[in-house]
Formats: sequence, structure tokens, C-alpha cells
Amino acid sequence: MAELNLVEASIEDLQDALASGSITSVELVARYLHRISTYDCRNTALNAIPILNNAIFDEAQRSDDRRASGTPVRPLEGVPFTVKDSFKAKGMTAAAASPAFKDLVANEDAFVVKTIRDAGAVLLGRTNMPAMACGGMQRGIWGRAENPYNPAYLAAGFVSGSSNGSAVSTAASFAAFGIAAETVSSGRSPASNNALVAYTPSRGFLSARGNWPLYPTCDVPVPHTRTVRDLLCLLDIITADDPIKDGDFWREQTFVKLPEPWQDKPNSFKEISSFKSLSGLRIAVPEIFLGGPAPEGARQVETSPAVIKLWEQARKDLEALGAEVVMVPDFPAMTAYENDGLLPEGCPRRPKNWDAVERGPLIAHAWNDFLKSFKDAKLPDIFALDPLSIYPKSLRTEPELQHFEKANAIQYHKLADYVRNTSFFEVEGFEEAVKGLEGMRKVLLEDWLTALGCDFVVFPAAGDVGPANADSSFEGAALAWRNGTYYSNGNRAIRHLGIPSVSVPMGIMADKGVPVNLTLAGRAYDDVKLLKWANAFEAKTKHRVPPPNTPALESDVIPLNSDHSPWVPRPKLTVEKFEANVEDDGVGAPFSVHIHGLITVTAPALGLPDLNIAIDGTTVPLENIKIEKISQEGEDEVQFSFKAQAAALKHIEREGLDRTRAPVARDKTMGVILARATRGGQPTGWLGLI
Repeated sequence: MAELNLVEASIEDLQDALASGSITSVELVARYLHRISTYDCRNTALNAIPILNNAIFDEAQRSDDRRASGTPVRPLEGVPFTVKDSFKAKGMTAAAASPAFKDLVANEDAFVVKTIRDAGAVLLGRTNMPAMACGGMQRGIWGRAENPYNPAYLAAGFVSGSSNGSAVSTAASFAAFGIAAETVSSGRSPASNNALVAYTPSRGFLSARGNWPLYPTCDVPVPHTRTVRDLLCLLDIITADDPIKDGDFWREQTFVKLPEPWQDKPNSFKEISSFKSLSGLRIAVPEIFLGGPAPEGARQVETSPAVIKLWEQARKDLEALGAEVVMVPDFPAMTAYENDGLLPEGCPRRPKNWDAVERGPLIAHAWNDFLKSFKDAKLPDIFALDPLSIYPKSLRTEPELQHFEKANAIQYHKLADYVRNTSFFEVEGFEEAVKGLEGMRKVLLEDWLTALGCDFVVFPAAGDVGPANADSSFEGAALAWRNGTYYSNGNRAIRHLGIPSVSVPMGIMADKGVPVNLTLAGRAYDDVKLLKWANAFEAKTKHRVPPPNTPALESDVIPLNSDHSPWVPRPKLTVEKFEANVEDDGVGAPFSVHIHGLITVTAPALGLPDLNIAIDGTTVPLENIKIEKISQEGEDEVQFSFKAQAAALKHIEREGLDRTRAPVARDKTMGVILARATRGGQPTGWLGLI
């Protein structure tokens, strides 16, 4: 019999399995939860998804019911996904890992989240990040996600890689895909360290509405997928037009007119999968990212020999695809952006002190407007909170503070005054700044490519990866803060100038066992072309390798069959008791878990209901589950009680930096129940954490 393994399963694989009846969305969610319980909460304890969606089985059941009713199946029907903790998801908190907002509940979905849910996908949980996305691998109230390839190294750049939880959860096959976000390199960097595909759009190509802003001129959603094909499936959904512009900086501002997005897109993005050649294209490759010298006035990029070796193979692959590789010394979009003294004569520029304005009045107004969108009685606006609680100094460590660039500091204590004294679009220098950023991109990237006769530019996504102890060791911090390691290559310029990019796996570093991606970047609004070129590279190379530390489980195997039991309606499941009796016998000591509840079945002739219970990913033996008939209402409804007892192991008592500021799924015992009226019937699911 044919089988599908949940590890590396694509969106279309999952849809085919659901469509054939080989599995339901409820069962699919349960299998992903077993993986999360095994690897995110126990064993490797990756901590990628600190907040699970308590209503996930309700969402999955509604999807299954819709499919069974004969209603047309939506493109992502029943497919589980995750979302970064910075996005609004109705009914869930949207803390952005900040203590100031840990109880702030979203009143609506972010636009990107809504399009995905409207397409039928079900939300498994919210992924880890540092507070307010201010950084990369700093620990917010949920801690941080760990690297599934090698725990000795970071899951993203230390200074910009805030979507670390999204990347780790997607890489470890905890969901079909993740929705991340980026301000500097927060989507690209974790994608590189986890061998994922990431797409960062041209201005206005993906709606950012409903995502906690950081620097409004830079913020974009970033899909995280394991393949380009999955990315294309998502783009058919998330590129929908958002009629509301409020809260999405570039679509809302009026000083620069943006072109209509996606004018050259195909009928379906999936058509791009057929593009597998780079014949006739010229590709610029800056040697500054490959150990070459930096121009005078620019900072040296440090690149490890392992990354250079991966590039050498990537170059051969690009040339085998028909491209001409043009080695050039510099990448002025980065070096001249970082040093005005390197700007060509007559090149537009930002107003003096504009970066400080972005970290002051612009952030203040963006956060205030976003807070007001929640319509929350306790936090109606920025004036209702203690600004120093947004990112307390206690969240930073001494090794980080030694390297922290003070110019990047946000003046939290001044935020309310900024809002009080100005309005958003009346901030001094606003018009000059947005026009300057657009003009800088044209000169530093687009005119540069034209002068070279090149179509796009490629370079390794990073020069190296930082050690996991970057926040606890001064030596580790020194390595993590190197140029080429602390951000993705290209640094702040890529997002601030609105340069679109696609990042695809380039291979695994031989010395560290951690992946590194290849970045393809191009002219603004060349997004469709970049997707085609990325598809061609991936189709030839197929460099993605799943993490060795999160291998397949027995429950990951889905038999694909067309011989199904008769449809039997799902029962009603009520859990009345889920508790643990923990003796103080130390870490790893066994303790007992007790679960009591009721099952109401509407098919009385079927005998006892079928019950599957898993604690921390381990199935409870049938002999430990007692089911009794307790009542019958007429001929059509029978109620059963059930009691179960299982052994579990006490969680590690986390200490120091590993101890989170708020409860996370990693540190709890997970219970998952599937109840059916009879074996093979439609399941009802339940998730509990204690």
C-alpha cells in the first residue's frame, strides 16, 4: 500500500491524502501534535511553537464537515500551518513575545492570516520570536527556538532573525508551512539556517496589515516553506488584493506612487514550476560576500571556507542551467547604503538623522495605531501602558550589551510624547525619506545591474552561523556579531530599499552541519522573474535536507488507500478532568496523568466508542482506558464515560536563560484525544496542556 510520510510532506501531498479520505484534518492535526510533543516539547525541546491553538480541533472539524458536505473544497482545506507571534489571529494573544502585550487578544485576523484561513487552512499555533521582533535570537517571554540541525548553533542570525520559531517549526515538519515576517533579515536568516525557501516581496506586493510593525518602511510578511512549489501554492492565496490600506505603510503613504502589483503574474503561480532554465541570463555575484576585500569606507564581510565551498558548487549549478556568472567586487546597495560617503554623485539619500526618526516617531505612531486596532479596553492605545515594559532591559544579557549598537536603540520612554506631538504622516522629513529610499534603490541596485548588463544578483545568504551561546558567552557573542553572521548578507539595505528576493537552500556547511541558502535578489517588481529563477535553481539542485534531530515517527506514516469505512458521524467529546499527580522525585521521574470525560454517540447500535489517547506523544495502552455506558436518551443518543491513566516523565526544571518569562507548551504535559463512534468513524479531537 502506498504511504505518505508527514516529514517533508508538501501542501499538495496533504491535500491529496485529505481528498482521498486516507486521513481527516482532525487526524492530521493529531499527528502533527505528536511531532510537536516529541520534538518541540520533549527530547530536542526546540520550543518553536510556544503557544498552541486551543481551538485547533474545532477548526479541523469544521474543515472536515465542509469537505463531507460536498461544499467545494478550498485550496488549503484542512492543512495545518503556523504563524509568527507578531501576527493577529482572532481569539489568540498577539504578544509579539513582549511582556507588555502577553494578554492582548486579537479581535481579527491579519490580512495574510485571513486569506490563508479563508482558503481552508487550520492554525496550529504561534511561533517564537524576540520581543517586538527587535533582534534575532534574543529571548522574549517565550524564550527562543533552537536549531534542529545542530543545537550548538543558532537557528537564525543573532541580531536579525526574529522569525526563528517559524523557520524551525517548518523545517522540523511541525506544520505544512509557516508565516513569518521581516524588517531586516528576520525571514531570510532563519530560512537559511533551516534550509527553507523564503520570499521577501517588492513594496505593496503582500499586505502587511495586521502584523505588529517594527520599522514600517521595512516590514513585510514572509512565507516559510520547504519547497518553491509550496511557496507557489501559497502565493496563489496570499497575493489577494487587500482593500484596506491602513496599517500597511507603503500602500498607505501617498508620496511615492507604487505600480499595480503582480501585473505579470501567471494565471496560477504554480505554472512557474515548469521554468527550469537560466539560459541567456547574466548574474552578478559580489565578491565582497565571498572573501573579497571591502571597498575603502565599507565593512569587511567575513565568510567561512565552508560557505565558499558551497558557493563554488552553486556557481557550477547556475552555469549548468545556462547562466553567465559575472563576478563583481562590490554590492553598492549595501556598502553605499551603510556609508553615505560611498554614494555616487547625485544619488538620492535619506534625510540626516532619518534612521533615528524611524526608531522614534515612526515606531511610536505605528505601535499606537496598531494597538488601537485591537479595540482592547485595558490597552486602548500607547498611553495606557508602561513603555519600559515593552522590551525590559532585563531581557538583554551582558554579552549582547557589549556589542549592541546604541544608534539602534528605541527610546521607549519617549514613545508617548512622539505620538502626542506629531501625527504619522507629518513626521519631519517623511516625504524626502520615502522618495530618497526609492531613489537609492534605483541608483544603487537597478542602475548598477543595468550598467553590468545583469539580470539579477546572487550571493550566499550568510557568511557563517553564530554559536548557540551568543547570549551567554562573550566569545560566542563576538562570533555571532560578525558582519556576514549577525544579519543575513545585504544587511538592512535589502528591506529598507525594497529589494525583492527569494532564498533557496544551497547546501549544508561541512564543518557545522547547518544549512546555508543562496539569495536571489533583483530589481523592484521583478518578483515573478525571481520566483522563476529560484525554481530553476531548486529543481536542479534539490539541496534541502530535513533536520537529522527530528526524524520520522511511527505516527507520521499515513497509509494511502481508497477502501474506506462507511461514514459515521463524529461523537461529542467532553473532558472533565485532565490532571497530573507529580511526586517531587526529580527530573525524569515518572508520574501519573488522569483523564476523565464523556462521549456522546448518536449511533447506539455500534457498541463502545473508539478512543485514542496520547500523552506527550505516547499512546495510552487500551488496558489503561475504561469506557462505560452510563445513559441512553431514546434510540438515537448514548452517553459513555471514560477514565484513563497514563505514565509520563517529569519535565526538566529550566534554569537561567532557558527559563521562560511566561508559560510555554515546551514545559507542559500534552494530552491529545481522538474519539470515534466506532472504529473508522469520523473523529472528534481534543487538546490539553497541564
